[in-house]
Amino acid sequence: MVKAAFDSIDFEVHTGTHPRLGVVDHICFHPLLDASLDHAANAARCLATDMGSTLQVPTYLYGAAHEEGRTLDSIRRIFGYFKPNSIENQWIGGMKSDSLPLNPDSGPSQVTPAKGVVVIGATNWVDNYNVSLLSSDISAVRRIAKQVSGRGGGLPSVQAMALAHGEGVIEVACNLLDPNKVGGERVQQEVENLAREEGISVERGYYTDFSQDQIISSYLEFFEEKI
Repeated sequence: MVKAAFDSIDFEVHTGTHPRLGVVDHICFHPLLDASLDHAANAARCLATDMGSTLQVPTYLYGAAHEEGRTLDSIRRIFGYFKPNSIENQWIGGMKSDSLPLNPDSGPSQVTPAKGVVVIGATNWVDNYNVSLLSSDISAVRRIAKQVSGRGGGLPSVQAMALAHGEGVIEVACNLLDPNKVGGERVQQEVENLAREEGISVERGYYTDFSQDQIISSYLEFFEEKI
């Protein structure tokens, strides 16, 4: 799948309203059922080594896969991931230089602009929850996102950023790093409270990914069909 993506997509001509560091931006391994975080970390390291050598793409490790437990957002900040590189809050193309601001854990020390880089990690389960705000005021929604995030003094274990999502809609996109403690409902309430202060209407949020239970159920059904 990764090779097919590299063969089909040219990062230099890609445009989007969501930040990314490469054609294949981010892969994370999460332990489910009886799997351990060590199992997930080993799988992440093996994939990073394979991708780096076989596909010749700079690869970075984070979480349990990295010897110092480096975080995903720390890598992204070094690369300027969170700052749009064009007008209208768009990310256009890739890196403007083939030199890298951080030495990769696997793969070449220089980047191929058409591919970009890949970040691979292993963590416990992370939920992604997005809330749409009916506004074109990116500055106001950025203020809300900052106040929601743990980094900005808001909800612990929550990372948030504002992303344009069509005409007249901006989303507060959240990573819930410990969803058992702070889940989507708590984020929804916080966004609604902050948006009310800004005079902005809010829609019901949604999870962008399958739940753990859905993934496990699909996995078990797949193997039952094979028996």
